[in-house]
Amino acid sequence: MINTAFILTIVICSMLILYHWKHNKPIVLFVYVFLAINQRSLIYLLFESGTEPKLLAYLFIHNIPFTLLLGPALYYYSLSVIHGHFYINRWIWIAIIPTILAFISLEPYFEIPIADKIQFFSTSDTVNYNSEFLKSANSRIPVRFFHNAMLIFNSAYFYYCVYLLIKARKTANKFIKKRINNFLGVLTGMTIMTYLPAILIYIFVFSNTNFMLNTNLKMNNFPPLRYVSIFTVLTPIIILFFPNWLYANQINANQQNKWDLFLEKYLSHSISEVKKTDFITNDEEEEDLARIMNYLKNEKKYLNPGLSIHEISKSLDIPQARVTYYFNKIIKTPFPKLRNQLRINHAIELISQNAHQSLSIEGIAMQSGFKNKSTFYLAFKDEKGMTPLDWINQQEK
Repeated sequence: MINTAFILTIVICSMLILYHWKHNKPIVLFVYVFLAINQRSLIYLLFESGTEPKLLAYLFIHNIPFTLLLGPALYYYSLSVIHGHFYINRWIWIAIIPTILAFISLEPYFEIPIADKIQFFSTSDTVNYNSEFLKSANSRIPVRFFHNAMLIFNSAYFYYCVYLLIKARKTANKFIKKRINNFLGVLTGMTIMTYLPAILIYIFVFSNTNFMLNTNLKMNNFPPLRYVSIFTVLTPIIILFFPNWLYANQINANQQNKWDLFLEKYLSHSISEVKKTDFITNDEEEEDLARIMNYLKNEKKYLNPGLSIHEISKSLDIPQARVTYYFNKIIKTPFPKLRNQLRINHAIELISQNAHQSLSIEGIAMQSGFKNKSTFYLAFKDEKGMTPLDWINQQEK
């Protein structure tokens, strides 16, 4: 099961990076969260099997500082989902203080030879253990403090992130709301598969052992906990239940899945009621629109014959569905029509500079971003009501 859990985790992380990276670079934060959660789950599985003391020696305490970053990574990914772009604020330095303290306090354990660590995890259980070994593994803050702090610290971040996401979706536009809905679904699934089992483990351990005092536990001494190890495999699988999110098309506002309907019913008004705030241009939309128009007009990207919405989305790192929404609903001019208008205006500017005296109509078309003369004629007639030659003759009268 250890190999299965590892392979599933790597596959899911690879898919997330592959499908999200182009338009959702903050996905690296979620991948970190996902890996940290599965690493903790793997530790439970290693305790149960009792067959990998070497791997356990590396993970059990070494991963504490990195697990303390789980909460901050989840927080900043949630903010990135809400804002629609990579979002980091000045409070990040405060968020990483627990990790810094963990590195400093656990430094003695990092210096212990790996052979000694393997020996400790090979021979210790809840009855027979070397208490002096763990005492020497930290300088000022006991190891047990960090094990308790991880659950409390990350739980506080988790609940706060859920609060921020639910609050933000009330005033978000349709595209951001779609992101939030899907991410809330993923968090719900991961909570069922990881957070609740972890709580059950802590409750059982608190009531049956002195683990929190001695910081060591072998799960094979506690048969009821053996079944919890299956969640190590189920945690990666839960992502597959949200294909919209996994394949990075969750911002398509025209799609409605059962999870969206559920959230609309219990966290919002009826799905048939469309809020005005879904279509009002907020600060973020205004910023995106300014970047798009600057990209088109000032940088004259419309002169590129292959310019498409996908190219704009890729170049400006704005989701493609949102770019389409801006043209259709905010600018109220479909992208192909606006692109042709800009190209026709450029052609007219060339003609006004007497370019038609040294260039053919096809040459003017090519310099204006059209792939050939026929598309230029069609676009020009659609825009001006006459062919380019007729327009030139009219201007020269």
